[in-house]
Amino acid sequence: MIHAEAEGYLRAGVMYPKELQKVAGHAMSLKGRKAIPELKYAVTETWEPCDYEAPEAYFRGIIDITYESNEGKTLHIEDWKTGQVYPEHAKQLEEYVALAAPQWPLAEEYATRLIYIDQGVVTPIKKYAREKLKPIRLMMDAVIQSAESDTIFPETPSNSACRWCDYHAKHGGPCTKGR
Repeated sequence: MIHAEAEGYLRAGVMYPKELQKVAGHAMSLKGRKAIPELKYAVTETWEPCDYEAPEAYFRGIIDITYESNEGKTLHIEDWKTGQVYPEHAKQLEEYVALAAPQWPLAEEYATRLIYIDQGVVTPIKKYAREKLKPIRLMMDAVIQSAESDTIFPETPSNSACRWCDYHAKHGGPCTKGR
């Protein structure tokens, strides 16, 4: 719900929602920068851009907020979050940099930030130079190859994992261990 309100606000069709009150200044600055919400990105196995729905898509993602500055030399990638701060949130932004970079070939650096809407926290910008892309992609290739070659999927029940799992009983799945 909060994500949809934030997206609607940036798309200019919705009045300023009360859910963004705690991050009002930043939300208004995003609108002023003509930030684009919910862009769908996909890349092939060779990290070339492709259509999000393309069968050859190797990695896909939907980035909450994207905008450029510095005459297109800096691509900003931001992500709306709710709830607690987790270390993997910063890792997600690093993955988004690798995903968005092929779509923005003129960008020389990428500036990332998390926006915790309900906590009123806007994290400091973390920058990545284009040269940093290769190690990020190599790490992601290893993770993707591991996931694709894995044939055993043990249950790892947790409050955060179970709510998205297709095997959870509330989604009609067979799992009885979900929380």
